[in-house]
Amino acid sequence: MRGFLLSIVLLFSVTAFAQKGGKKPASGYDIIHPFKNGIAKVEKDGKQGFINEAGEEFVPVKYDQIYPWEKGRAKVEIAGKYGFINEAGEEYIPVKYDFIGPFKNGLAIVSLNGRRGLINEAGEEVVTLQ
Repeated sequence: MRGFLLSIVLLFSVTAFAQKGGKKPASGYDIIHPFKNGIAKVEKDGKQGFINEAGEEFVPVKYDQIYPWEKGRAKVEIAGKYGFINEAGEEYIPVKYDFIGPFKNGLAIVSLNGRRGLINEAGEEVVTLQ
């Protein structure tokens, strides 16, 4: 019994150490970052995603970069193209733009193939790309 309890404690300690120290966890991810607000960024083969506390991947590990969450959304990047995901992990602004600036007064400058325009926070182009 004592050996079983010791094994359980060691298992949890190794998992916690891996999460805090950025070591390779046994879950199949290369890195599990510390949980914050019930979610953790995960990395595998150079791609990033997110899991919840149950270990469910709600943002698929397919992004080259996921930028910090802000107002319930995060900018994401794949192969130099940008878009946004919401807290459910859905791409509500498609990953297609060459550039997306920060939202100010509900609008962001976007660029695609040398043309610029404005999108609102819902991802709708309010000033057509020109």
